[in-house]
Amino acid sequence: IIDHTPTMASVGPFLRPLARTFHPLRLRLGLRARIRTFCNKANSESAKATKTAAAESSKASTTTASTETLGARWASWKSVAAMGVVGAGIVLYYNYEKERVLSETKITVTGKPAIGGPYELIDAETGETRKSSDFHGQYTLLYFGFSKCPDICPTELKKMGRALDMVDSRGDLPVVHPIFITIDPKRDTPERLRAYKKDYHKRLICLTGPNEEIGKVSKAFRVYFSAPAGDEEDYLVDHSIFFYLMGTNGEFLEYFGKNLSAEEVAHKMMRVLRSDIAEQSMKA
Repeated sequence: IIDHTPTMASVGPFLRPLARTFHPLRLRLGLRARIRTFCNKANSESAKATKTAAAESSKASTTTASTETLGARWASWKSVAAMGVVGAGIVLYYNYEKERVLSETKITVTGKPAIGGPYELIDAETGETRKSSDFHGQYTLLYFGFSKCPDICPTELKKMGRALDMVDSRGDLPVVHPIFITIDPKRDTPERLRAYKKDYHKRLICLTGPNEEIGKVSKAFRVYFSAPAGDEEDYLVDHSIFFYLMGTNGEFLEYFGKNLSAEEVAHKMMRVLRSDIAEQSMKA
């Protein structure tokens, strides 16, 4: 291989400066240096551009995320507000329909409703038959329920006991005898009712009997109840919830609903008792 690169000795003194300037090796080294400088500068500019783009992207992402968060919160509040408006509308519509139906079905009643009638059941305490006529000469307060009722019946029987204690505390009113009539004679045997009554008022009388008799007395007192058919043992009985105050001749005097407190039941009962006593005195 022949190297044709000129040497300093092969050129004249006049051309030596040019030879030094345009020497191939120097040209190559200079070109490489310029290329390296250009690349470094390009890389630096690219890095700066990348950082700037990343910063702008981050700022845009933060702004977008913030906007999305605000939007989500606003959407959430709008959903809550919409649900509130819909719920209020449903309640208002329900109240309107309730009032409308009540106004259309309102009946003017004169005298006393035909509630009550003769019955013949079994006293859980003695096992003997008790007739409704056995309680003539006494005021009675009847409640229909069942011993396996988880909450309503215990609550109502406790309320009945508190109301009777308030009436007793007056001292100037006759004794009212509480009576519990089961609507679940299949499970409410006399033995079970004897144990059940211990948790309630000391004067409580528990009555049970055949299905036919329970159905008869329930119908006489306009009591609604529904028990499942079949051999199942673990079930609940849906039923109406009222106390029935009966007079000394077995006549209906007043009823007390679940919405009344023990105090309200007691005050209403005392008012009815006084009125009935006054009426009997006038008849005598």
